[in-house]
Amino acid sequence: MVIFNILIIIALALIIIVSTMAHIKDDKVYLTNNIIIGKCTVKEITGNECPSCGLTRSFVSISNGKLIKAINYNYAGLPLYLLVISQIINSSIFLFRKRYNLYISKYNTIFSLGICFIIITSWLLHIILK
Repeated sequence: MVIFNILIIIALALIIIVSTMAHIKDDKVYLTNNIIIGKCTVKEITGNECPSCGLTRSFVSISNGKLIKAINYNYAGLPLYLLVISQIINSSIFLFRKRYNLYISKYNTIFSLGICFIIITSWLLHIILK
């Protein structure tokens, strides 16, 4: 369980670190001069956005302090970003105490369900309102 939590912390911390180092230009995410994410494969194939369209750009925007842009890219970006931060905290607590903080765990579960609802709802609204 300890190794699992260390891997969780490393993976989630890397997401935050890379999104902090990246920047957006012409709706593409760049890390230095190389494109990380271009266009959504689902959107390229079907012509419709997938539920997670814009999440990478949303994370990069949040990490660079541009909250309005983040929300415009994907409504679920900010709640998901907060979930990542809280999971890093909860996994770190586990490493030191050998047990999870029950309040954070309960919060993460409820928050995760809420984020799923936000992602699906915003995706459906996006399709219906187009």
